Amino acid sequence: MTPIAPLLKLARDGQLLPALRANALFGPFYQVIWLAAAKRTGVLARLAGSAMRRGEMGALHGGDATMRDAWEAWLAVGIRVGLLSFDGERYALSGLARALSKPENDATLALVEEVATLHYRLIGETPEKLSRGELWQLADQDGELTARSSRALEAFQFDAIDRACPQAGPVRLLEIGCGEGHCMRHAAQRNASLTALGLELQPDVAARARENVKGWGLESRIAVELSDVRARESVAEFDIATLHNNVYYFPTQQRADVLRHVRGFLREGGRLLLTTCCRGGNAGMAVLNLWGAATAGAGRLPDVAELRRQLADAGFRHVEVRRLIPGDAYYAFVAQ
Repeated sequence: MTPIAPLLKLARDGQLLPALRANALFGPFYQVIWLAAAKRTGVLARLAGSAMRRGEMGALHGGDATMRDAWEAWLAVGIRVGLLSFDGERYALSGLARALSKPENDATLALVEEVATLHYRLIGETPEKLSRGELWQLADQDGELTARSSRALEAFQFDAIDRACPQAGPVRLLEIGCGEGHCMRHAAQRNASLTALGLELQPDVAARARENVKGWGLESRIAVELSDVRARESVAEFDIATLHNNVYYFPTQQRADVLRHVRGFLREGGRLLLTTCCRGGNAGMAVLNLWGAATAGAGRLPDVAELRRQLADAGFRHVEVRRLIPGDAYYAFVAQ
């Protein structure tokens, strides 16, 4: 018979409910860490193809008994939190792990990786950094991982692009912070007469964008430049300028000046499309706000009214604001 006296004592002392509630947090936390490790080490890709027989584990542990036990213990964590199945002979992906191993869900997997790495460090280490008078640096961020995770918002960005960009006729597009180039590709596929220049700050991300453009067969229409828009001379040669998920890479007090500089790239009648998370959104956006506020050279997320005012101060008119995700703080700003 299971003794209940200890449980009753914990309940009387007010300790049982907090313990149960805390314990409920551990499973999802373990899932996030395990998934990120499985992706990083190639285990997820290996199991995405087919189940792995226990005998095939020799490739992992090299025949060493201690290493075998350690690997099996790590795999057992995946089983316990519902990400792996094991029938006594074969390991196979299960549930969320199986879904996230599919290429079409890579952006969501990248978000999981960011939570397990960057977000974990931001929440856990920022107070100590601030107490030492230190801020995070842009180099602390994994540029390629951020480029992958940002694609989780592509469906909403593409809808904003469709509303802001003409579907036909010559259009010259400037994309500031182009990431891996997927938004430029969408605009170019939608309008066969559109040409684009993408500016990207991070060398590894710019290199990936160039590879993508070449692979898409769009080299004659899309160029990628490793450049900071603030260091580029404004020449009014573009019809549309876009900033997707990056206005918080600029300090809050400098944003009106940056937007004024961007306005100088636009021809008469040109427009700016800016998509961004704003303050007041979900928990992930709260962590993004922390990243911006605690990173040197960046800034917190904007408020909607604040960004509208900064666009007006920069000389834009007819600013239209539209919520892109129902019930959440992700917006498109279109300014003439």
